[in-house]
Amino acid sequence: LLAERRCEAMVVITSGVGSRVLDAARRTAAESGLRIAGVLGKPFTMDEVKAFLSRHSGPVARPRVPVRDQAEPTEEELRSGLDHGELVLAFQPKVRCEDGALAGFEALVRWDHGGTIIYPDRFIPLAERTGLIDQLTEVVLRDAVRWLATHFAEAHVAMSVNISARSLSAHELGDRIFDECRANGLDPARLILEVTESSAMHDPHRSLELLTRLRVRGFHLSIDDFGTGFSSMVQLVRLPFSEVKVDKSFVMELARSQESRAVVRSIVDLAASLGLRSTAEGVEDAEALAYLREVGCTLAQGYYIARPMFSEAALAWAREWKGLA
Repeated sequence: LLAERRCEAMVVITSGVGSRVLDAARRTAAESGLRIAGVLGKPFTMDEVKAFLSRHSGPVARPRVPVRDQAEPTEEELRSGLDHGELVLAFQPKVRCEDGALAGFEALVRWDHGGTIIYPDRFIPLAERTGLIDQLTEVVLRDAVRWLATHFAEAHVAMSVNISARSLSAHELGDRIFDECRANGLDPARLILEVTESSAMHDPHRSLELLTRLRVRGFHLSIDDFGTGFSSMVQLVRLPFSEVKVDKSFVMELARSQESRAVVRSIVDLAASLGLRSTAEGVEDAEALAYLREVGCTLAQGYYIARPMFSEAALAWAREWKGLA
């Protein structure tokens, strides 16, 4: 009811029902758009209330609510955008947890549609429905490979690119990516192809065949959003991944949720036991990064390190970045 009435007050959730239920209530309220200052379990003393209010007296950012009143793009507009080079890449840095050294970037596609930046959640499903996803994937891979080869030819910097479930059914995808790398003098081992568990399950047999071919070619494979699906463990064993990417929903809750900390530790330990790298996305504060260091996570990315940036800003950031203390 508070959310429906667009309540602007900062809300404290308090109850004696237990920490896990309180934490679920906090997440529910925050996802509804309320400004949640925090959770206070009962019973509590006056001193605890004063300490709580002192810790939470600063401004609390209101969650960003998706804009729903914009007209949805059409197939013709997307096709035209692809043909006229309107799909552009933003790059989000990935750094080593142990010292903050730059390890790579993730290429994130954006659509510059008449000066308005459209984010992928509004056009990737359209591309998949209309059969444009293969063309879009090729554009992203081509531009990501060329950018890395041009600006980081000698550096040990990798590039991560997301692959759609639809593209995993394209038998010739591996050859096209390999040819692009060879044409630009880029070692395929510097390209990390991120695949969600649901993508891999779209056509399990074909996915296994293609992903194995990609690994044989030298590319690295990352299972994205790990920990959110019912068969993640099966996929991790069945498919030739080299990296596990911890879902940001766990990482963003590290400072507030004991359960999220336990899940992240377990995933990092599992990856290490299988000889895989672990990457945590959604790192938004120093406390989360400190915990990731403590549990031995390999790489981190998130707003605390840097937001996604277009080419020139990303290059400037890389020149100035000195690592983390």
